[in-house]
Amino acid sequence: MAQHDDFRGNVVLPRSRASLGHLLGGVLIGLVVISSLIGTLLLARPALDVEQPPVPEAPNAADGSTAR
Repeated sequence: MAQHDDFRGNVVLPRSRASLGHLLGGVLIGLVVISSLIGTLLLARPALDVEQPPVPEAPNAADGSTAR
């Protein structure tokens, strides 16, 4: 019987609930991450466009020809 005195079994103590501060902190971090991803996509959208506007033609003086 002496060997059963230190037997604890598989009893797990219940976890304590998160406080309001921890809960709000997690929500705030989630909102910051999501808003940064959305902001990144909005700022990168013009660079991801497939159609590029046509390049304006250079003036005559810039192409090396001399008009006399």
